[in-house]
Amino acid sequence: MKTKVKINNKTIIMKKLSVALLTVMFALSFGSCSEAELDIPQEKLLKSFELNRDANGAYSIDYDVADNTSATTLRNVNSKTNEIHLSKGGNDAKPSYKNDFSLENDLLKVGFFDDNSGKNASITIVDENIIFAKGGDSGEFLKDYGVKSNGDGTYQLDFEVNNGVKTAFEYNKDIETYEVHLSRGNNISEKKFSRTLEMSDSNELRIDFVNNKNAGKGTVLEAERKPRIIIISD
Repeated sequence: MKTKVKINNKTIIMKKLSVALLTVMFALSFGSCSEAELDIPQEKLLKSFELNRDANGAYSIDYDVADNTSATTLRNVNSKTNEIHLSKGGNDAKPSYKNDFSLENDLLKVGFFDDNSGKNASITIVDENIIFAKGGDSGEFLKDYGVKSNGDGTYQLDFEVNNGVKTAFEYNKDIETYEVHLSRGNNISEKKFSRTLEMSDSNELRIDFVNNKNAGKGTVLEAERKPRIIIISD
């Protein structure tokens, strides 16, 4: 005798709903994983950099990068920017690099472009081509300087002045600029200085060396802001 098995339509519908629900849950879970993978921050290839101007007025930038990073320097004629492109891999990958740069019409612009993380940084310098006399004092206030990124949002400013130069530090809130005021002074012994500076909330660091020159007989000429340094970072 054959036994007839009755299958309730309601049971069939419930089974179909269960399969559909599992399919949707699997799709959502896969999608969430994919989105989580996409949200993982990519490694920043630029670790730190140091801008320097030596006693001859020549500029250079030393920079440390992540492991297995290549650097390519290009000249953007339209924006007059020296572009440093960082990418992962390559036969010429090194842990650190150095580039020498020259002012063009008293201006130097350098841009870092991180192809891995998409994070960029730029350095703009307004200065004049100064050739210092042999032995040190050429009549200019500032001898040399360097600005180094510490990797934590702060920067180290180190500089040396010539003989008989008085130095004063100020922060100008109106233009969000660190000012180093330089002028002639008597009995000045300190020549080397170092300061730790913080980047503003707008991700900009501005430094002006303010040269206060005396025209004689107590007359002070308008202060000249050179060099001027602007660093912008993502």
